[in-house]
Amino acid sequence: MIYYSNGKKVILTDQDFVFKGGQARIYEKNNVAYKIYINQSDMIPEAKIQELQCLDDPRIVNPQNVLFDDRKKMVGFSMEWLGNSCITICRLFTNTFREDNNVENDQVIKLVENIKAGTKSVHDKKCLIVDGNEMNYMVSKDFITPHFIDVDCYKTPNFPPTAITPSIRDWTTTKLSELTDWFAFAIITFQLFIGIHPFRGGHPDYSKKDFEKRVRDCVSVFNSKVTYPPPTRDFNLIPSAYRDWYYDLFEKGRRKEPPLLPGEAGVVQVEIIVIKSTDNFKIEQIKKFGQTINYYHVLHGNEIAKTKGKIHFNEEEYNVTPDVEFMLTIPELEPILVKIEDRRIKFHSLTGLKIRNLDIKCSDKMIVDNTLYLKSGGKLIEIAIDKFGDTLVPSINKGWDIGLKSSHLFSGLVYQNLLGKVYFAIPVPSKKSLMLSAIPELDEYKVVDVKHDNMVCIVTAAKDGVYTRFIIIFAPDYKSYKVRTIEDINYSPINFVTLDNGVCIMINDDDTIEIFLNRIDKDSIKKIQDPQINSSMRLCKDGTRLLFFKENKLFSIKMK
Repeated sequence: MIYYSNGKKVILTDQDFVFKGGQARIYEKNNVAYKIYINQSDMIPEAKIQELQCLDDPRIVNPQNVLFDDRKKMVGFSMEWLGNSCITICRLFTNTFREDNNVENDQVIKLVENIKAGTKSVHDKKCLIVDGNEMNYMVSKDFITPHFIDVDCYKTPNFPPTAITPSIRDWTTTKLSELTDWFAFAIITFQLFIGIHPFRGGHPDYSKKDFEKRVRDCVSVFNSKVTYPPPTRDFNLIPSAYRDWYYDLFEKGRRKEPPLLPGEAGVVQVEIIVIKSTDNFKIEQIKKFGQTINYYHVLHGNEIAKTKGKIHFNEEEYNVTPDVEFMLTIPELEPILVKIEDRRIKFHSLTGLKIRNLDIKCSDKMIVDNTLYLKSGGKLIEIAIDKFGDTLVPSINKGWDIGLKSSHLFSGLVYQNLLGKVYFAIPVPSKKSLMLSAIPELDEYKVVDVKHDNMVCIVTAAKDGVYTRFIIIFAPDYKSYKVRTIEDINYSPINFVTLDNGVCIMINDDDTIEIFLNRIDKDSIKKIQDPQINSSMRLCKDGTRLLFFKENKLFSIKMK
C-alpha cells in the first residue's frame, strides 16, 4: 500500500499493521504511527486536523500530517508512535495489576494530576475531549504519565465531536462543555483510586440497565444503599479534596471543576482477614507470607510464590524487582530467575551455577508450563535450558512467526490482531507446538485481558464502553472450540484456574462461582453463591487441589 504524507512516499505493509478499531486501522513505520480510516467518509476534514495542531501538550497524541492514497484522496493522518510499552489505563483499575507491578497510590495521585493538567491544556485551546473514556488514555510504564489518544474525535472551535461513550457521559445535560469533560475525568479517575465505576455496584432500586437513570438520580457508590464488590479499594485512598469533589459531583449533582490540589489521603484501615468454612466449602489457611501475594503455584513438588519484592522458593526467599520471573530447569530442577534488561534476556541462578549469556533481542516474555517464550521481532521463540557440569546453557529450541507489531503476550497465549481479524497463538510445551486459532467473535472488540490455562481461555473485551467476558473452551487439538459470553460485566481481573483433572473454577465479578469442565462436549455449569467467597480471592492450584490467596494468606478450598 502506497500513501503520501508531507510530500513523501510512505509504503505500509501487513508487517506494519498494529491494530484495527471501529473506524480505522493503525500502522507503524519508522517510529511514526498512521491512522487510516476504513471508510473514507469517516475521514475528518483537513481543517480540523489543522485546528487540532494547537494541542501542543506532550501528553496529547494529536494528528500531524494528512495521509493521501495514490488517487490523491485523504484517507488518514500520521501521529506520534507511543510504542508497545504503554498500557490502557483501565488496567490500573484492578488490584491484581497494581499488586503485580508494585503500583503505589502516590503514583496514582500523580497520574490523576497529569490527566487533569492535560485536560486543562485542551480547554485552554478552546477544545473539548468529549469522549474521555478509559480506552482513550494510555499510560507509560512509570504509571504516572498519561497519553491522550483518539484526539481526532475531539470537539474543536469549528468542528463537532465524533463520538461519546455512555459510561462517561453526563446524562443530566445535553450541552457539551468543559464541565462535561470534567465529569468524564471524574469517572475515570475515581476508578483509578477505588477500582469501581462510581455508578456501578448493587442497589435494590436499580438494575444494571438503569445506569443512565442512576446518573440522573445521583445514586452513586456514596449512597448508603449501594453495595460494591470486595476488590473495591478503601475510599480513604482518595485525597480529601478529591473525595469531597466526587461526593458533590456524583451524589449531589453539583457540576464544577476538580480541586486545585490533591489534598491528603486518609489512613487506610487494615483489614483483618477471617475466612471460615461454609455449608458449601471447607476452607483452611495453610500458609502466611510477609507481604501481599502476587502469585502462587507448585511446580514439580516445589512451592513458588511471588510477593511484593520477593520470590519464595520452598522455604527460601530472594529479593527481586517486579519484572523478574521464576522457572526451574528440567530435569535437574535448578531454580533460576529470568528478566528482560536492555531488550536482552537475562538469567540468574539461585544456586550459584554459571549461566552462559544468550544474546537475543526481545521485547516481552512469558512462561507457560515452566517453559520460557520470548517475543523477538516478529517471532515467538521457545527457549531450552540445559545443564553441562556446573554451567547452565540456554538456547533457542524453536521459533514461530507472529505479528511483528500486532501481537501481544498475555497469560499463556499470544493475542494477534491481523488486519482486524483476531487470532490466538497458544504454546503447548508438551507438544513443542504453537496452536493457531481464529476467534471471529472478538473481531469487533477491543481485547483488554486474556488468560489461557489447560484448554480454557477467558477474555475480557470492550465495545462501546461495555465490557464482555468470553469463556472459550478448546478441543484437545485446538482446531475447534465453543464459546459463551457474560455481557455487561464490571471490569475486573480474570480469576480462574483449570485443575489438572480438567475441572475449571472461575469467580465472576458478581462473586458467583462457576464450575465446569474443560471439555468441548460438556455443557454443564454449576453456579454457587457463597457468603465467604468473593472476587477479591485469587485462585491458584496444586495439581488437582484448589487454592486461593488473599493479601498475604494462602488457603485451601474444597467442596463439601
